[in-house]
Amino acid sequence: MALCYVRQAVAPFAGTSQQASACAASKPASLSSAASPTATNHHVRWAPQHVKQERASKQLPGPGQHFSFGAVKEWEDILAMLDAKEDRKLLLVVRHGQAISNYLGDTLGPDEWYAVEGTCQYDDQKGTIYNIFDADLTGLGQDQAKSLNSILVGGGWYAKMTGDRPARVILSPLTRCLHTATLVLDGVKPNATNVEEFVRETLGMDTCDARRSVSDPNGSPAPQPQGPCSFDMGLASAYPQYKYRVYEPKDDADRSFGLLGDSDHLWTKTERERQKHQVKRAKKFLDILFDHAPEKVVVVVTHSGFTRSLLLAVQREPYRPMNAELVPVIVDKARRKEHTADPASNPQQLQLDEDAAEDAWLDAVLSGYEGIDLNEDDRPRRSSGSSSAIQQQRQVSSSSSSSHPCMLRRLVARLLTLWR
Repeated sequence: MALCYVRQAVAPFAGTSQQASACAASKPASLSSAASPTATNHHVRWAPQHVKQERASKQLPGPGQHFSFGAVKEWEDILAMLDAKEDRKLLLVVRHGQAISNYLGDTLGPDEWYAVEGTCQYDDQKGTIYNIFDADLTGLGQDQAKSLNSILVGGGWYAKMTGDRPARVILSPLTRCLHTATLVLDGVKPNATNVEEFVRETLGMDTCDARRSVSDPNGSPAPQPQGPCSFDMGLASAYPQYKYRVYEPKDDADRSFGLLGDSDHLWTKTERERQKHQVKRAKKFLDILFDHAPEKVVVVVTHSGFTRSLLLAVQREPYRPMNAELVPVIVDKARRKEHTADPASNPQQLQLDEDAAEDAWLDAVLSGYEGIDLNEDDRPRRSSGSSSAIQQQRQVSSSSSSSHPCMLRRLVARLLTLWR
C-alpha cells in the first residue's frame, strides 16, 4: 500500500521575514498548532509541526549573505539535529544569480517587460540584443555566484554547514541555474549530481522559463519540437559536465531524478502554472528526493518561485530569496499511519479520497495568503485583454491589495523598523 509523505521543516534558523511576522495572524488556526488541516480524514494523516519561518539570509552589502546563514544555533548543534533522525535532510536551496530576464524586468519596468517576456529576444534599439529564451546569467549574476562561492568554499562555510557529510546536488535544467552551479559549487565535490525537471521555475508563457532540449537542435535522428525559440546548443553540449537522464513524459509517476523528454514537454505558450500546481510539483520532487537520495545533505540550485513553493510544501512561509542567496532548511519525512483497507473497498475510490485530502491540505496551506502575490504568475497579462483593460485590472488589484489587513500590517512593521 502506498504511503503518503509529509515533509516538515524544523526551526534552527532565524525567523526575520517581514512577511512571516506580518501575516502570522492571518494564517488559519489549523496551521498554527499541531493539529492537521486534514486530521479528520481517516485515509490521510498529516503530521505538521508549528515552527517559525526560517529566513535564511538577508541581502546585505558585500557578499549579500546573512552571517551564519540565519542559524540561531551553532551549526554543530544543527548537524547533530540532522543526524538525530534517519529520515531527515538538510536542504541548501540556492537561487540562481541575476539572469538577463531579471535585469530586463528591473530595467524596463512592468509594462514594457510584460510586453516582451513571451518573446525570444529583446532589442534595446541601442545595439544590444538580449536573449530572453532560457535566459542566461548577466555579468552581475556571474559575480553574485562567484561571491557566494567565496563564502562557501573560500570562507569554509560549506564545510561548516555540512560537516563534510556526503552531499547530493540537484539542478534545475534551465541555463541560469546550470551556469550558477558551475560557479557557486566550484571546489565542491558532491557525492552525486542530478539535473531534475521538477525544480524548474514557474511553467508556461514566459520564454525565459522554457528549457532547451538535451540534444542539439539538429542532433536527433527524428525531428522533435525545439521549444518556442531557436538555439544553437542543447544542454548536453552547453554543459557537458552534467549528466542528463531522460524519461518518457508518460513515466512521470514512477521515476528517479531526470528530465521528462529530450525536449521541453512542460512549458506551454498559452497557460501559466498556478501556485497550487507548483506546490504539488514541489511535493513530487520531495517524494523523489526521499526515495532516491540517501545523502543527508542536498544542495538544490533553483529559482525564486520554486523556492517559495518548496517552503509552502513543508508549511513554511513563502519567502522569496534574492539572486544567489542560500536558504537552508531541515526537512523531515513523516509517514502517515497505515490503515487496514476493506477488501471490498474500491482502490480507485481510495485514491480519489487521498487526492481530495491532499487538495484540502493544499487549500489550507494557501488560505493564509489571500491578497498576496506568491508568484509573479498571478499578475494580469497582455494576452488576456487590451492594454487599457490590463491597466484597470492592475489598478483594481493594487487597490484591493493595499486594503488587505496583512498588507497593512506589513506596512506598519516596515515603518516601525525604519523608526527604530
